[in-house]
Amino acid sequence: MNFKQIASYDNFLLANMTMGLMTENDIKCQLKDEHIVTMDPLLNAAVGGIKLLVEEKEYERAIALMKDAEETFVRDIACPDCKVHALTVEEKTNNPQDFWGKLKNQLLYGQTSTYSKKYRCTNCNHLFSELPPSF
Repeated sequence: MNFKQIASYDNFLLANMTMGLMTENDIKCQLKDEHIVTMDPLLNAAVGGIKLLVEEKEYERAIALMKDAEETFVRDIACPDCKVHALTVEEKTNNPQDFWGKLKNQLLYGQTSTYSKKYRCTNCNHLFSELPPSF
């Protein structure tokens, strides 16, 4: 059975919650490096966090399940500015194909491709780099 990494976490609670979501939906999965990061959080960067691995043939379904769960969660959070439940997820991947773009990313970010996730209120158009508190 082949496993593929679907996510990486620095928090064992979130990793186990996501693993529980996968298990509830009959997706075979496992956590890698959970004990190392839990015992010594300073090693998180060295090992790349707690990795959630899913069975390769279930990878696409697992990604869709995670996106759906996040969108459902985000919908229940009100924008702190306008108090309307209208937040959406904006994801951006910068994966340049040319040498100079890859070199720039490598020098600035330590990797050839970058990924960012932000949250935007569709009512007032305010952009958040992190989710606002849900209470």
